[in-house]
Amino acid sequence: MNNAGFRKYSFIVLFFVLAVSVFSLSVPPMQGAVNDRAGILSASEKNELETFLNATNDQTSVQVAVLTLPSLEGESLEAFSMKVSEAWKLGQKGKDNGVLLLVSMEEKKIRIEVGYGLEDRLTDIKSGLIIRNIIAPAFQSGQFGKGIVEASKTIVGIATDNEEIISKKINKTDSDDSIVGFIIFIIFVLFMTGALGRRGRGGCGGGLGNLFWLHLLFGGSGRGGSSFGGRSGGSFGGGSSRGGLGGGFRGGGGSFGGGGASGGW
Repeated sequence: MNNAGFRKYSFIVLFFVLAVSVFSLSVPPMQGAVNDRAGILSASEKNELETFLNATNDQTSVQVAVLTLPSLEGESLEAFSMKVSEAWKLGQKGKDNGVLLLVSMEEKKIRIEVGYGLEDRLTDIKSGLIIRNIIAPAFQSGQFGKGIVEASKTIVGIATDNEEIISKKINKTDSDDSIVGFIIFIIFVLFMTGALGRRGRGGCGGGLGNLFWLHLLFGGSGRGGSSFGGRSGGSFGGGSSRGGLGGGFRGGGGSFGGGGASGGW
């Protein structure tokens, strides 16, 4: 390729890159914990949520921010959520305990972006349950504020080990799923032990094997179908207030790695 051809090719590439950057959705400035750019929260809902999230920030250092948008304007939900999280730097540096709840109305999409430091608590599975069991049903009935407020409180409850504010919709579903999985496991074990017993020792061996496994699984176990929120935590607000953060909600330098979940309604 000669110099003229190379310059022409470079100009085309540069023009394309500039065009994409001009027309892509820009990250909005963070204006507190609740950024309702889609206008779906009432004044009272926004005030309640801001008060709660500011208190969470001041007393626990966990930062949860909400962003609602009219549209993603062609952007990928996950990519834009990461852009916002990185720009806002939610959570504290070194703790990476930030969470972004992103809602886009036109596409009917929801994303919970979780900081590195909370991925072991607010797992992808739990984030997905929050979207499916709390936000989506509320949105489908037009109760946008209710869904966002309840979801935000559940996120904080999980992140801070505060069971009192975790929605029962999450606990119930998780517990039910655990019970179903446990029953399936039992059936599989009984089937396998029965089949092996019949093959090796005749019908009697299979029956004895089943009795052995039933005793092992149920006889000496006092386990119930516990939900994921089993860690005991005191009531929210028990921690001491951190100095210097009470004056406003701003990012503390937290990092994100793509943990969380996406969904819709």
